[in-house]
Amino acid sequence: MFCPVCESEYEAGVTRCPEDEVALVDHLSPESLPDESEAKFVHLHHFGAPAEAEMVNDILRQNGIRSAVQSGSLDALSPLLSSVGPGAAVLVDQRDFDRASELYTAFFGDDATPLTGGDPDDEDDGDEAEDDEAE
Repeated sequence: MFCPVCESEYEAGVTRCPEDEVALVDHLSPESLPDESEAKFVHLHHFGAPAEAEMVNDILRQNGIRSAVQSGSLDALSPLLSSVGPGAAVLVDQRDFDRASELYTAFFGDDATPLTGGDPDDEDDGDEAEDDEAE
């Protein structure tokens, strides 16, 4: 007997999954088995900081989306260098891309940098103006 939710196998005589509280079935259907095919990852979003990419990756994984973070090599050397490095990208399995895009938009809208709230491509020209006034 198998649980159709968690896919645990139980001894004969057990009729309900104690954890999921659902009736057990004799066999798992092919639709309920996990997809074991090889993933093909595609780019979902690029972030200025690896921490932002990791946060989004966690959200995606908690929602059953197959995802990974691809970051520059500088953050492997030092956390201080990661802030000036090339950032990181979140990759998702192409089968999950539409769902991942919807989830990202639901959480963050058009915000390109969820932690800092700014656009990583925008230069802050305000600091240069303040420097000119100080001189």
